[in-house]
Amino acid sequence: MARETLRAVVKTPPQRGVELAQVAIPRCRPREVLVGLRATSVCGTDLRISKWDAWSQNRLTLPRIFGHEAAGEVVEIGKDVQGIAIGDVVSAETHLPCGHCYPCRTGKPEICQQLQILGVDINGAFAEYVALAEIDIWKNDPAIPVAFTAIQEPLGDAIDTVRAKDVAGKNRVGHRVGPIGLLAIGIAHA
Repeated sequence: MARETLRAVVKTPPQRGVELAQVAIPRCRPREVLVGLRATSVCGTDLRISKWDAWSQNRLTLPRIFGHEAAGEVVEIGKDVQGIAIGDVVSAETHLPCGHCYPCRTGKPEICQQLQILGVDINGAFAEYVALAEIDIWKNDPAIPVAFTAIQEPLGDAIDTVRAKDVAGKNRVGHRVGPIGLLAIGIAHA
């Protein structure tokens, strides 16, 4: 890749708002891939970061490229990556487990004690390119519209929510729902 910089939405000053900035293109570590982003989605977490609420003030280290709901095409592969090829259409899983703590070693990386979140703890996807850990890549059928693949992470949240209880044949009510709630209503209906 000949370019050295890219455009990214960055939370720089510790105040309300964001900046569009030129930043260095991320480099792949051995178990990472570089993804040329084709679609992103705005999450409630991103709105909180933009507003610079109390949670954001206590969680983020600035500057930070934020955004985590994303999809694109693999353009570079780290030397130790297996099963992913340049040109694969992929989505980001946003939770990066450490791989070493007790939950990670016993098959429960979703409750990792050192869990990092893309766009919160590490630079995220509101950029032209993002480096993603191999473990956080979901390969997609290229026939699926990229806008749909960018929202697989919140869709997974909605699926987990609906599957927490047996909803088949039962009445359900959605009250003051956001995007994940709307996805959950569709899933429950199906």
